Amino acid sequence: MMKNSRFSVALVAVLSLGATSLLAQGKGGGKGPERPDPIEKARLLKPNLYMITGGGANTLVRVTPEGLIVVDTKNPGGDRADRLMEEIKAVSNLPVKYVFNTHHHPDHVGNNQRFIDAGATIIDVEALKTRMASDPRTKDIPGLPTQTFAKDYVLKFGGAEVDAHAYGRGHTGDDTMIYFPDSKVVMVSDQITDGNPGADYANGGSLLEWNKSLEGVLKLDFEIAIAGRGEPKSRADVEAFRAKMATLISRAQDAIKAGATKDTFGSQLKTDDLGWMFNPNLLGGLYDELTKKS
Repeated sequence: MMKNSRFSVALVAVLSLGATSLLAQGKGGGKGPERPDPIEKARLLKPNLYMITGGGANTLVRVTPEGLIVVDTKNPGGDRADRLMEEIKAVSNLPVKYVFNTHHHPDHVGNNQRFIDAGATIIDVEALKTRMASDPRTKDIPGLPTQTFAKDYVLKFGGAEVDAHAYGRGHTGDDTMIYFPDSKVVMVSDQITDGNPGADYANGGSLLEWNKSLEGVLKLDFEIAIAGRGEPKSRADVEAFRAKMATLISRAQDAIKAGATKDTFGSQLKTDDLGWMFNPNLLGGLYDELTKKS
């Protein structure tokens, strides 16, 4: 039975939560006190679609008469798995039937196994399964996807539709955009951030190709975009972020044309007016991409 949300969401961006998506390690599901960034109460986004913030990445819950569809399962450890289940049950007593992950980082897959144990199917892009099994931060976290797809997947269940699209590399090499066409909501995960964008180069990430995913998202008919953390975004927010990324790449290309070396690249690349500050390793990765070095 569906229950009313205790909160509603205003479609505005708020102060950054100041966290990145590369947090958390551990094996997940264990009991213990919740650490900072507690899991908050479920909030209604659209009819039958809820968001649960805190405890890692944002989680979406789609309610159908036949069961629930969940996107992203937060960080492992502490009492997060129990708290996440509590908030899901506050929305509906129906079982979770399907789970999608937007990429393999711990704060997005940390409690997958809890859902598998309860009978859910984890559906993810094949690249996510590969990287989750090999990344030192996630290889010991249980809950690998139980069903995979190459690039695009459409789930039709309980009168709802969920579309999964792996448009290209960006934050990682397995970023997946999760679209709810009937609600006009898309989960863009860490392709949008209130902080500095970060490419996980060790796992297929790319600043150079980042905007391919956002360009794919902007072809969808959506009203609300859900970032990995923070408040819901508008289409205009997504367009603005894409424009900033395009400016970053253009300036980086100009710096290299002007003779920047890997050592001087950071000092010749202006980013402060974009509101971003990058560490040398990330800029080194971008320099290598632009100069086609491995």
